[in-house]
Parts: sequence; structure tokens; C-alpha cells
Amino acid sequence: MSSEKIRGIIIRENFSGEADKFLTLFAKDKGKISIFAKGARNTKSKFLAASSLFTYGDFIVRTSTKTPALLSADVIESFYNIRTDLSAATYASYFAEFIDKAVIDNVADNNAMLLLLKSLQKLSKKNNNTRLTGLIFQLRFLDILGYKPDIKGIKPYSLSRTSLYATEYILNADLNTAFSVSLDIEYIKELEAFIEKYIEYHIDIKLNSYKLIKNLVLTN
Repeated sequence: MSSEKIRGIIIRENFSGEADKFLTLFAKDKGKISIFAKGARNTKSKFLAASSLFTYGDFIVRTSTKTPALLSADVIESFYNIRTDLSAATYASYFAEFIDKAVIDNVADNNAMLLLLKSLQKLSKKNNNTRLTGLIFQLRFLDILGYKPDIKGIKPYSLSRTSLYATEYILNADLNTAFSVSLDIEYIKELEAFIEKYIEYHIDIKLNSYKLIKNLVLTN
């Protein structure tokens, strides 16, 4: 029986039968892959904790089957705090859905995986500004997808000088530095409106989780 250790983040879970799951894993050096977790929904399952959405860990899978089957898992981070915070959970779901729908299966993208990991770590911290984290994720992910906003090209959107500077800084700083940026709410709202229009124009993807963000977070 051949097996392999895969490090990744669970970005989607689908139920199968009475207790099984199919997990979509965004994995280092592999990209987006599907694995089968037999009995994972059973309360006594050894996979119960390791098969939850957003879990980051090392997954040992059997590779002799068409769909890799989960044999064991070691949780590195569960991001439990995200699941207890409505705003953080909503943004985490949006990040996961965006990656799931925008990234091709079985194509490695370690930059996108690192961005997701850093974004989840930021969301899990107390008193985190989820809206700012959302902005940073979207700008950096657009860059990874090949749609990096050109500062000169976005002037027609009538962004303020502060928002233009923040956009340039977030896009060009190293990832840890980008996540340390601070921005007043008026500029966050300005950039949220810009990014929404930018994504609608450049990327033909419908994201159900973004509707939740608009209803639950952006209206406040």
C-alpha cells in the first residue's frame, strides 16, 4: 500500500453517505486536490478534528486509489477562533471559495497557499480587523492570479491618494509587512468598493460567500 504525506489547508468539505467526507485540500507543492475521509463525520472518528474546514495539517493519504484516501492526520493549526467569530468565519469562507473557484486542480501554487495561511492566522487573532485582512487577501490574490491592479490604471476609479498609496504598499511589501498595515475605515470602505468592481470586471466568478460578507459585515 503506497502512501504520501501532504501538507495543506482544507478549503472545502462535502458530505458523502452517512458519515464520510470528501475534502478539498489546498496543498503545498500540489495545489488543489481531493481526498476521501471515511467515517470522518462520526463523533468517534480519529479524523473528526483533522477534517474540519480551514484545518492546516499534515495528511497521510493512500495513493493507490483513484481519489487519495485519508489514513491519518496531524493538525498544525485548527483555527478554532475563526469558527467562533462570525465576521472572521465569513471572510475565511470567502478566501477558501475564491481559491477553490479560481485555482486549477492539481497545479501547485505555494504563493497562494502561503497567502491563505497568513490570512487565516491573521483572522484568528483577537481584535483583528477582518475587513482590512479581506482587502489585503484580495489584492495579493489578484496579483497571484495575474490581475495585479496597476496604480496608474486605477486612477479612473477616483481613489484618494491615501488609498492609492495603501494599495501600492500592500501589493509590493513582503507578505508579513503587508499584513501589518493600518488603515482608517473611510479608506477601507473606499478600497472595498474599488476591489468589488475590479473583480467583477476582470474575473468571471460568482462567489456566494461574498454576498454574506456584504450582508453581514459591509452593511455595518
